[in-house]
Amino acid sequence: MENKCKMVILDILVKKKVDSFTIFASLPDMGRVGGLVSSFLASNLETEHIANIISNPKPWVNVKGGIVASAKDTYKIYFAKREKLLILTGEAQPEDHRELLDLCNTFLDFCTSIGPVKRLYTAGGSLNEMITGEPRVVGVATNSELMEILQSSNVDTLGSEFTTITWFNGLILGLASDRNIDAIGFYGEISDKTLPQPLAAKSIVKSFAKIEHLSISTKPFDAQYEDVLDHIERNKGVKNMDH
Repeated sequence: MENKCKMVILDILVKKKVDSFTIFASLPDMGRVGGLVSSFLASNLETEHIANIISNPKPWVNVKGGIVASAKDTYKIYFAKREKLLILTGEAQPEDHRELLDLCNTFLDFCTSIGPVKRLYTAGGSLNEMITGEPRVVGVATNSELMEILQSSNVDTLGSEFTTITWFNGLILGLASDRNIDAIGFYGEISDKTLPQPLAAKSIVKSFAKIEHLSISTKPFDAQYEDVLDHIERNKGVKNMDH
């Protein structure tokens, strides 16, 4: 009966056992920040694709050339051996809160099955329409010791006007804490939540690398930012033609 209630399925591609490792798990949110960070780490570190978590079919189908196929979301899990870093990334957030809970718990169950977790990180966007210059990173943590680490790394505390953090990039912190896993959330400030915000993701990766003493080049984010600017300019041209 329990399996029938599962809304996601774990597909292990490579069996792993690790002495101690760090996790970075985040999914697209406003400005797609969380997804940009995790996909960047998966693509720009030397990683091995070790597992997938696959959602149940959605209440619709995909159609291509008249052929239909079930619509499912796939969340990919990678492992970077040199950094001892496990990464979860994906193209979307679960739309059902039960699927979200199942995804988080299935992922954490998998993580704890392969070895002791040193620390978990997640990331997302934080809306600040008055932002100027390089996006600031604000953070939260599951205990005061981690807050001190954030402060010593020049990561400000998330403003008191924010009392909840929704969906995966917030919930994963609470569920990690429930399992006595230390966890930190990074949120890059953005002024526009409708377009991808690679500079906010870049600031987060810099903060993460500083705390974990990792050497990670963030130059690919600059090219992503140029693509966003090109998209804005092209749309301006279309709008001007319409008028």
